[in-house]
Amino acid sequence: MTGEFFELLDLWRRQALLAGGFAALAPSAGFVMATRLTRMATAAGSPSVASLREAERMVSEKLSAAVEGGVAASRALTGLAAAAGPVAAGHVMIDAGEAALRPAARALRANERRLSRR
Repeated sequence: MTGEFFELLDLWRRQALLAGGFAALAPSAGFVMATRLTRMATAAGSPSVASLREAERMVSEKLSAAVEGGVAASRALTGLAAAAGPVAAGHVMIDAGEAALRPAARALRANERRLSRR
């Protein structure tokens, strides 16, 4: 019984870390969105080749991260059938959430670095 209790505590800890990691992306996402929207509004009258390229990049990066995250989450979820109980299933679900979030977080951090240099 004690082992199960500690497994449950570990599951809650991992859930909190996943939620915290997701929330920690908010400032970076806000910066990237504000920077891109400002640049798009500035170039709205006569978009340059660079601004059109940035607009294409926004869409392609989102699609790429979504597909990559979905595939990674699907791979992680294959372990759900072999989960020995609800706590083990919870760990698999958190693995899937982490896997799904990783590509988007990586793209967001790269965009923040790139956009802050300009």
